[in-house]
Amino acid sequence: MKAILVNQTLRQAPSIACVPSKSAFMRRAIAAIKRYAGRWSRRYQLRQSLYEMDTRLVEKDIGLPHGSLVEEAHKPFWRE
Repeated sequence: MKAILVNQTLRQAPSIACVPSKSAFMRRAIAAIKRYAGRWSRRYQLRQSLYEMDTRLVEKDIGLPHGSLVEEAHKPFWRE
């Protein structure tokens, strides 16, 4: 009789433990939104600073092709 009860509880336990709660889903969703917002904020700040630079001198200094920093500066913040 005890073996049957143990087997039944072992079969039932994973199904109960694997169901995420709504609050856990919300925490993960909010964490993902914060990650995206942080990335977008950093990209926006970087691209704003590229607008303020003399891109010709920077490109020449670090060896990038002409116009690559201007192209990067004109990208929307949500694109990589």
